[in-house]
Amino acid sequence: MITRFIGDVLSYEFLRNAMIAAILVSTLTGVFSSVVVLRKIEFIGDGAAHATFGGIAFGLLLGANYIVMAALTAVVFAVAVSYFTRRNRLSESSVIGMLLPLSMSLGVIALSFVRGYTPDVMGLFFGNILLVTAADVWLLAGANLGAIIFFSLFFREILYYAYDEKMARHYGVPVAFVHYGTLIGISLSVVSSVKIAGIILVTAFLIIPAVSARLLARSLRSMISISVVLGVTASVLGMFFSYVLNMPPGPVIVVLLFVQFLAILSVKKLLGSKEND
Repeated sequence: MITRFIGDVLSYEFLRNAMIAAILVSTLTGVFSSVVVLRKIEFIGDGAAHATFGGIAFGLLLGANYIVMAALTAVVFAVAVSYFTRRNRLSESSVIGMLLPLSMSLGVIALSFVRGYTPDVMGLFFGNILLVTAADVWLLAGANLGAIIFFSLFFREILYYAYDEKMARHYGVPVAFVHYGTLIGISLSVVSSVKIAGIILVTAFLIIPAVSARLLARSLRSMISISVVLGVTASVLGMFFSYVLNMPPGPVIVVLLFVQFLAILSVKKLLGSKEND
């Protein structure tokens, strides 16, 4: 079965694109997920994911590229949440609670005016990795390259920002630049993952790998590395199991990410109890 799966991946372009895209998304979200978890900004990622629905709807209404519109919407949403939170002393959850339903509502209104073909709504919410094209793969590759450059150039600044923003300011770190750069990266990661996991499940790619990695890692660098490895492993196995069991790949990958978390947590507790004996 494994040999047949590998053969089909190599033979069929749509399967090959799906596999490459799954690996690239896992790498991209794995890089940013550690900062998301350490900074405790999970709700911004979740909100940006749901906000993309509004961008997709307006893209369809205006006849524009809906992926570009989704990216713009996600970036605007994340930046707006941060702006209102930092400048007006509003709670992050309150601002997200206002902007998220606003974006979704505007998306539903926009879709009601769309005439002709519209993408499958279930596909938007839960993903359809088998529809990934070569252009999507190149877009993901570009996003990965941008993330690698950003983290390579500003790793020290991101390190301070991720663990303690006040300390980062004390040491002269350009916190605002790192903060908004990170938010934009998270937003683009969310948009890049929509075709694979969908709007509802994409948050799992941004959170679960880093939560699992945090149980094992002792530094931000190792946490990022472990997050990427866990994400890629779950993606490859998820593609294989979905192929064998004829199930949707995105949800299967998310389930495997959670299984990884449970396994790591169980082993961690087991080893901890043995050390205490």
